Amino acid sequence: MLLSRICLDENQCLQLFSRLHPVGTFENGQDINLRDDLFVSEQAFLLTILSETLNEHIGEVSISNDFALYVLGILKQAVGNFDWMLRGNSVLPTGSTVIDVIGYSLTILRDTCAHDGYGDVVNSLLSSGLVELLLRLLYELEPPTIIRKAMKKSVDKEGTASSSSKPCPYKGFRRDMVAVIGNCAYQRKHVQDEIRHRNGIFLLLQQCVTDEDNPFLREWAIWSMRNLLEGNAENQRVVAELELQGSVDVPEIAGLGLRVEVDPKTQRTKLVNAS
Repeated sequence: MLLSRICLDENQCLQLFSRLHPVGTFENGQDINLRDDLFVSEQAFLLTILSETLNEHIGEVSISNDFALYVLGILKQAVGNFDWMLRGNSVLPTGSTVIDVIGYSLTILRDTCAHDGYGDVVNSLLSSGLVELLLRLLYELEPPTIIRKAMKKSVDKEGTASSSSKPCPYKGFRRDMVAVIGNCAYQRKHVQDEIRHRNGIFLLLQQCVTDEDNPFLREWAIWSMRNLLEGNAENQRVVAELELQGSVDVPEIAGLGLRVEVDPKTQRTKLVNAS
């Protein structure tokens, strides 16, 4: 509660965060000139405490534009300087300072965007490119686990997957990004339209799957699609005009002696015996 009072109520997060480890200056929530070693564990710990406090007291603690934009600036710098080579096998906290900074920055932004009382703050985050950043990161990520398994045969034939695909740095990273997007889209038509203009509707539909690396991804993605389509005829039309292109089989289905087929009349999928 003391850290909450200092960082949120008294809006001293910028000063405290930088004094834990000199990271340069804060400029309009965009640029933080980090040292080569990026962050220290004390900074990750501070974000952890603030994330937990905000989650437990959503709507009860004050959040300023400066604080929210500073967290967004931290997230931008962290993901921009992170080595995306290895897939994370841990949930938060992971023990990696930079990964924990990424994760808890996301959860702070998720909960900030979840409450109507922070509406002006959310608008500031949106104006500073929050949705644009998250959609870009989602595009750059490798597909969810179940889709990767379905693509494995073609990947094996063609060689390794594209080196541009990034793995999730921790279990829940994809889910947390989708959760932020879904909260931002709630009853905000300009956000719904932005996601459509950035070709994000189909991208978010692809997240509506179970994923062992991202617990509750499907639920958050369905929530996001619900918010994306509510009261938006243009977005509803985009989804209605989607056509089923075919089906894929995943190892779990094949292992049961089944395969997926598409009914040519109804265009619905069905399971049939592989034999």
